[in-house]
Amino acid sequence: MTAARIEKQIGYRFQSPSLLEEALRHGSAQGRKEGQPSNERLEFLGDAVLNLCVAYYIYNMLPQAEEGVLTKARASIINNQNLLKIGERIGVAESLNTDSSVRRKGGGITRKMIANAVEAIIGAIFIDGGYDACFSFVRDQFQFDGFLNAMMDGFDAKSQLQEWCQKEKIALPEYSLLSTEGLPHERMFRARAQIMKWFAEGAGKSKKEAETSAAAKLLKILAVSKEETS
Repeated sequence: MTAARIEKQIGYRFQSPSLLEEALRHGSAQGRKEGQPSNERLEFLGDAVLNLCVAYYIYNMLPQAEEGVLTKARASIINNQNLLKIGERIGVAESLNTDSSVRRKGGGITRKMIANAVEAIIGAIFIDGGYDACFSFVRDQFQFDGFLNAMMDGFDAKSQLQEWCQKEKIALPEYSLLSTEGLPHERMFRARAQIMKWFAEGAGKSKKEAETSAAAKLLKILAVSKEETS
């Protein structure tokens, strides 16, 4: 795949094409002239910039989240699996400049090589176009909106309540099932969430849903209690 096609795939046109060439130059590439480094330095930079872009986004989109939740959210976005998906989508494997022996080997272009090259491309965009261009690329390629929905599902009230307890250095919340009513296909569960003297009850079509509802109510009670004592 040519550099022009890569630029089309990533939605960014380089002012300095040599940066894209460097981002796609694996350490095994033969005949590298002196002064033409591999993509390792750009990978180092891209890793840092990627973390900044994602951290800034989730910091603004999850204003009530504690540090622990933000850290987990960032990790759910930045991982080799997602980097690999992006690399495959933009054609990194076909464009990566390696020694011919790499492609002849059974393993060929590895997942790690593709993930590293994506980070190198991010570093190259940052140098070439600045933070805004880099953020646009990261936002579009990582499809933040979809991940945000997944994050909100993953970090529900129960997770937030646990984070609160850990921050306050108190025992984790206890959950108890109060009742189960209705026909087998129309069950309604009621559960209680309790932390020390504070508790709340919730209902749902599953035990987890009932516990989540109770946890959400308990979070509000704890927030009011904290305001009253501060």
